[in-house]
Formats: sequence, structure tokens, C-alpha cells
Amino acid sequence: MFKKLILVAIAVVSLTACTSDSDDGGSGSGSNNNFSFLPLTVNNSWDYDVATGTTVLNDNLTVSSVSGANYTLTSNPVVPAGLMTGVLSSGELTAQNGQLVGNGTIGFDFQGVADFSIDIVNGVLYDQNASNGSQLYTTSGTFTETVQGFDLDINYIVSTVQLANEASITVPAGTYMNVLHSQLIINVNISTEISIGPITQTIDLLDPQNVIVVDNYWAQDVGLIKSDNQLDYMLEDFSAIGVNLPVPQSASVLTTQDLTAFTVN
Repeated sequence: MFKKLILVAIAVVSLTACTSDSDDGGSGSGSNNNFSFLPLTVNNSWDYDVATGTTVLNDNLTVSSVSGANYTLTSNPVVPAGLMTGVLSSGELTAQNGQLVGNGTIGFDFQGVADFSIDIVNGVLYDQNASNGSQLYTTSGTFTETVQGFDLDINYIVSTVQLANEASITVPAGTYMNVLHSQLIINVNISTEISIGPITQTIDLLDPQNVIVVDNYWAQDVGLIKSDNQLDYMLEDFSAIGVNLPVPQSASVLTTQDLTAFTVN
């Protein structure tokens, strides 16, 4: 599980955004439902460079079907490099009342641990009328993975938060003004049982911490123009008592997803 936490963060749910009717670039409290920050018409498409360090991969998102206010997108490659590409193409999207709502999955993997996924049900990806700092969605759960003899109990909380608009954002596809800014946060805690002599006890390998923070930026009448995926974690150190953990002790990795070209009808 945790490998994909790294891979998706490395290969990279933004899931929120903000907008305003005012000129200050912050989120607005009024109702403004006339704009689209992800234009959803069949065959609309977006191309991205997904970069981790010097490694750059390419993703494409395309609107494949529309039924009323419900939409589906496909990605190329099928298993995309970008976390946000994966979220947007993993299930059905609904656009309503200034919000983009997603139903799908976030897939994760951590070095040495099997893949797993978190289901997103009616998760608000952005709300152009929400105020700065508003929590738009949260879900939590627990699962267990066995790695090299360790039963890892993994607790997670996924949330999306509306942040203030950005005055301007520049990506290879151009410069965009008054950009919606949303954030996806994945908080994780990991515990396991260890035996030292005759004594068995439960210990926290990873204290609760924000392991992945994804900042997403949406431009009016264009779509997702940028997604910055920051992975950070630090495991507890039990080497002094002879416990060698089956995953890397720590990591700090930034993956960027930048719009390079798009077709919007």
C-alpha cells in the first residue's frame, strides 16, 4: 500500500478549489455558477507533463461520455503517471451548483507493500463558491497489509479543502488569471505488533501525519492546469532494539503535473 503512496506521489485528489466574485483573488461567499473550471464536452482533452526530479512522463485526459450532468473521462496511458489524472479518470464526475463531484478511487502503493485503493464517494473536487479554508469532503478507513512478517494496520483520513484563489499561474500551456486552488490531503497512521523476547506489544510505526498533500489549480473555461503532489513521511526508528522495518525510513518527494496543451469545445 505504501509503495503506491510513494509511486503515486512520485509518479504522481486534488479535490477542491475556490473562486470569488470579488477582485481580491480569494474565495467568494456568493453564488456564482456560470463558470466551468473543467469544461466537460465529449472529446475535450488535456495533455500534461508529469515530472519527478529529472523524470518526465506524459498523461492525456479525454472526456469520453456525457449524460446530463454526469461525465466520464479516460486517461492515456490507462495507468497514468499523475495522481490527479488517475482520480479524474477512475469513475463518474458530476458538475452541479459550481461544484465538481467525483466518484472513483485513489490508488496507492508503498515500497514493499501491495497496492490498495481508497474509494471516493460524492467527493467534492472543487466548489467555486466555498470560502477559503472550507473542508469540502472527508472519508476514513482502516486496512491491514502483511509485509515480510509484519501485519501493518493502516488508518487513513482523506480530506479536501478549499483554498484562496491564485492571482495567476503560468504553465507550459500559458498564463491564467484568478485560478481556483484546491487541496487533497491524505493523513496516515501505521501500527503493528512486535515481539521482544516473551513480550508482544503494539507500536506506532508512523504517527498520524499528512503523508500526501496535493495542490490543484483550475482555470476558468480551461480545466486543471497544474497539480503539485508532495509526499512526506517519517517512520519511527526502532533499529536500536533490533527491529528492521520493511519500508524506507523516510521520504520527501515532489511530483508536478503541468498542462502543456488542451482542446476545449
